[in-house]
Amino acid sequence: MEYLQPDPLSEKRADLLAAIETERESVQQGGSDEELSRLKDGFNQFMDDFVLAPYGRRSDPFKRLPPELFIAIITQVTSPQYPYIDRLLELTLVSRSWQTIIVSTPSLWTDLHLDSRDTPDMDIKLHLALHLSKHSALTMHVSSLDVWKAVESLIQAHRARVTNMHINPDHRYSVIAPHRSISRMYPLFDQIGYLPGLQFIRLGISYDFGVNDAFVDALIRFVNQNPHIERLSGAPLVHKFLDHPARKILTNIDTPLDLSSVLPYIDSMPAVQSASFQDKKLLPIKAYHMKERLTPVPTGPLKWTSFISSGKLFHPLLPPISKTLVTLKLDICICDACPLLKSLSNLVVLNEVILTVQLQEDYPTDPAAAMLLQCPAQILRIQLQEQVTLAGRLSIGDIQRWYPRFVTDIFSVFSMVQKLSVYTSFRSSMGLEIIPSNELRYLKSLSFNLEPYHTTQSLQFPSTLRTLAIGINSHNLEGIHSETVEVLSLQSRSRTTPKLNLSHWPALCFLDARPGIFSVDWSNDRLHNLQKIRFYGTTISTWDYTTQFCCDLALHPEAIPCLDSLIFQHEFPELDIVFILLERYNFRKQLGSSRIRQLRLMGPSDLIAPLKKICDGKFTDRPPNHEISWVGNIDMILDASPGCLRCHKTLSICQWQGAPFISLQ
Repeated sequence: MEYLQPDPLSEKRADLLAAIETERESVQQGGSDEELSRLKDGFNQFMDDFVLAPYGRRSDPFKRLPPELFIAIITQVTSPQYPYIDRLLELTLVSRSWQTIIVSTPSLWTDLHLDSRDTPDMDIKLHLALHLSKHSALTMHVSSLDVWKAVESLIQAHRARVTNMHINPDHRYSVIAPHRSISRMYPLFDQIGYLPGLQFIRLGISYDFGVNDAFVDALIRFVNQNPHIERLSGAPLVHKFLDHPARKILTNIDTPLDLSSVLPYIDSMPAVQSASFQDKKLLPIKAYHMKERLTPVPTGPLKWTSFISSGKLFHPLLPPISKTLVTLKLDICICDACPLLKSLSNLVVLNEVILTVQLQEDYPTDPAAAMLLQCPAQILRIQLQEQVTLAGRLSIGDIQRWYPRFVTDIFSVFSMVQKLSVYTSFRSSMGLEIIPSNELRYLKSLSFNLEPYHTTQSLQFPSTLRTLAIGINSHNLEGIHSETVEVLSLQSRSRTTPKLNLSHWPALCFLDARPGIFSVDWSNDRLHNLQKIRFYGTTISTWDYTTQFCCDLALHPEAIPCLDSLIFQHEFPELDIVFILLERYNFRKQLGSSRIRQLRLMGPSDLIAPLKKICDGKFTDRPPNHEISWVGNIDMILDASPGCLRCHKTLSICQWQGAPFISLQ
């Protein structure tokens, strides 16, 4: 960053800006603006030749990478995105070298997305991908029978190359009518038919979609047609499927069946790696001991890496999965917590634990579990829920009797944890006791959401903490501070309580917050490490805080001297204030001063060019302040049609909810 080390280039930049400022004052007094224009052009040329060039603006950094590494990066960037082929075509426009590498790499064109959301030219793009992928194995993503029928003739000659098939529910019904989505999904199995090279099939559904017998019968027929399938993922496990040999290729268990119904088959399901048993009943473990004794337990070790269930279903499987389980998610009663915590030390490779704890009137301590052993997990998520009975909520006094013992046991077992998330529904400041101070010596990331009524309790965090996310209501944010936190996320709806003072966070580098819940002493504070700020909001009611922050920063850019990125997510600052902020911040004369290089906000597309030049640190012509201000566009802002109020606030006219983002980097 320019701020870190002043050099002769910074001195020359400061001299040029000083000359421009002097000439601007002369123009305001009636002088000619020709010299001012010449100085600005010279400054822009200086930025191109001496300042921006070292950051690679004139050279392609990927030219210095081996082709294999370049391809790996492109694959990671494009694979999660839809539509996949469109994204690849966009990347070919970056440069000729990018185009040559991307077009000549068959492995980049092997993911084929057949979706009803695609454009009418899908057959052309599919033909292009089939040609450029040459003889490589193909992965097909299908979600619509109509689309499959439309392109089946193109795929016919390449059926032998299809090794992976992902069948997802039609997006048009998967949310609002999942049962209809299933009914439109299983005819795909009969239509696709035999694929000679198919090795893996993944279904993007769960038993919540209302899987019926017709779907299971169609899936079984498809598996019988393709006997060489090695793995099947996402098939909801029901009784009919359990009795079929296809259970041997299942890679995951997602079922509403009780564990006792599935245990007799587990030894014949060697491919399973994750299991989810959605048993909603939360009764104490002791009530199920007799049932578990009558249930056969797997004889050999299992390869499960993930297990989701209620606590009472966990103990019969503990020995077979003790050496492979990585992720554990349990829903338990507080009365079962102590024996469960004791058993976790047997899971030697456990990395992530997610516990939903239903609170009751008592937390019984097992004398045999008095010496709790450490669990190797590094990620812990705890959600504490008050159990509401016919008698109403639990009294705080009942919980306070055993709550400190529970917290002590949790920290003694998970003393190795590095990432902790705590969510409670407490209506008391007692919930703050679960936030650790010095018990967790390795803690690096903490996220908590508490809802105390009124408290002035100050929170102390471990010295190892680097990332902190706070979701809290009606709390005195002024009492929260840290000397080591670098990333801070504030999720608070409080507006009347004292605000969080950023001067108490000297190591802060990234602030993610809603405007109006933090404060800066603009005259005295110097936040030298703060480089990125992201504002977010759900309504347009916070515009005054956002615009006020931009005004304050424009008047006191030295308060945050290293700011590099400014993102407005669902926040709508006045555009004329944004321009003033960028110009005052990016054209400072101080030696080694930084500038805002990345900007994201909602606004008209014709402002992209001037905003981009200012982010590059160059002078440019732009619309007058009045023309892009709310005052100058009051008729549009107050007009309710066409478009939406959100777009009108950004001076954009649209026919739907939302407006395009201006994203500059």
